[in-house]
Amino acid sequence: MKKNGKLVRLIHNPTAGEGTHSRKTITHLISSHGYNCQYSSSKKKLLKAIDPETEFIAIAGGDGTIRKTIMKLLGKKLKYKRPIALLPFGTANNIATSLGIPENTHENIASWAGYHLKKFDVGQVTGMGKTEYFIESFGFGLFPKLMKTLKKKDTTQNKTAEDEFKMALSVLQKITAEYPSVPCKIELDNKVIEQECILVEVMNISSLGPHLQLSAGADPGDGLFDVVVVSARQRAQMERYVAKKAALENPKFTIKAFRTKSLKITWLGKDVHVDDELVNDYDGSTLKVSLLDSLLEIVTDKAAKPT
Repeated sequence: MKKNGKLVRLIHNPTAGEGTHSRKTITHLISSHGYNCQYSSSKKKLLKAIDPETEFIAIAGGDGTIRKTIMKLLGKKLKYKRPIALLPFGTANNIATSLGIPENTHENIASWAGYHLKKFDVGQVTGMGKTEYFIESFGFGLFPKLMKTLKKKDTTQNKTAEDEFKMALSVLQKITAEYPSVPCKIELDNKVIEQECILVEVMNISSLGPHLQLSAGADPGDGLFDVVVVSARQRAQMERYVAKKAALENPKFTIKAFRTKSLKITWLGKDVHVDDELVNDYDGSTLKVSLLDSLLEIVTDKAAKPT
């Protein structure tokens, strides 16, 4: 470990990536690039006593670990605020992919030498009893229904990420064909949308779940949400998209998102999620979704191309 290197605080999920990325391997790799590395497990008090000399916080894990760590950071005092570097070791890695951050760990850490700080917005939802925050997406309908269904599935036969995606997309195909449409009202500054819908997603990044790229142009640092609405009349378009994903094609999602900084939503159904967490007590009340502009800074390569 080089004594004069920049100090990096590593938050590591030891079970991410099927446990193949060990503490020893990652800390050695970070140190070999000239950094001093302080380690914390995501399973313990991950943000205890952050050294004031810390250059940035590196999060090693999947989207769930990234969200958990960021939410804890947002709940801390300003003295804990640091830029965040991502080491994507999860199954989907939608956050890192949306930012163009490579999954190759050597390449990723090497890029920190001349890094760029990317502004990253955070979504806020009020009206459900307590204020909720999201960094990926917030929505209703097909995706939270998929989450509920997969929780009940026996996944022991899934050995790889590809196996998990295959199962998820197969289940989603069936749900998309059968999901009952739900009355939904979306209130914007200049218009009101009232439709029978099967999916509404307020996107902060381009993808969710098993790499469903519902808004290819979404930029988490542009100060706007990308809102995707799939009406009952557009069910066939959604079915075609999911079928092509399941067939290992690379389809484009053809339903155009609209962009806004805030909105109100009333959904008369029960399937609701905030990032990777289900909301179990939503009562159909009107929710306000607001954008907290540039609340975070993410370490990225200047040459990175989001996908």
